[in-house]
Amino acid sequence: MADRQQIRVLVTGGTGQLGLSLKKTQPESFSVSYAAKATLNIEDSDTVETYVKNNKPNVIINAAAYTKVDLAEKEKDAAFAANEKAVANLAQAAKKHGAFLVHISTDFLFHGSFNRPIDENQMVQPIGIYAQSKAAGERAVAESGAPAAIVRTSWLYSEFNANFMKTMLRLGREKSELRVIADQHGSPTYAVDLARALWQLVSAPQANAGTPEIFHFSNYGVTTWYDFACAILELAAIETPVLPILTHEYPVPTPRPAYSALWPRKFSERFQWPVRHWRRALSEAISEHKILEG
Repeated sequence: MADRQQIRVLVTGGTGQLGLSLKKTQPESFSVSYAAKATLNIEDSDTVETYVKNNKPNVIINAAAYTKVDLAEKEKDAAFAANEKAVANLAQAAKKHGAFLVHISTDFLFHGSFNRPIDENQMVQPIGIYAQSKAAGERAVAESGAPAAIVRTSWLYSEFNANFMKTMLRLGREKSELRVIADQHGSPTYAVDLARALWQLVSAPQANAGTPEIFHFSNYGVTTWYDFACAILELAAIETPVLPILTHEYPVPTPRPAYSALWPRKFSERFQWPVRHWRRALSEAISEHKILEG
């Protein structure tokens, strides 16, 4: 990795919640460009090649993605364009021009019978167009030979944009009761914690050595959407009752993983980064959201 003072970073998906979290936590010594699709269409290979050639980023953090899980079943081309083609374009440009690519992936790749947090050695089993397109994006990175890290994360939320935490806060104030799924297990991840961890990753001298490597990053701890919702309302001092329901009582076009909690210990040990429990991270997120609300 170049000297810290010289690191130039391109963040795609710059207006998404992870992009905004990266901007919030950006070290002063980094020179960072936050690109939205309107200013940099990464689905066009020529556009990507020209940008990377002219701007010469040392690091590319791909925080852009198509994330409309259910709509993806009707918009397969759009999902694969954003989650595979765009990723391949970035990987090819990174390899050609010597940039280190950090690609953000998802716990949605894991459908199966799990009873413990999932590490990087577990084989993926993507179900549905969204998951399949994300798996294709990972393959594009791996096959490119570019210096890269694939960072899978899960249940991402923050004080920015639309996400589960903000939805629960809004509905908790609007509704007399909430009904939330209680038989899907995962690890909530505060996007600001992920952003801080990514800055640690790209600062590490050993980060860009060798071929693409996979890391899992989430906050520690396993919970359900129901318990997550209860914790959100409790921390926000909202007393609206939350009722647990089962997955079959809330049918959706695309099956959700029954258990997709990730195990971030490899990341924590490799980059000397302490990972917080999800409840501690959530407490900070609630406080930051209150500040933004004024």
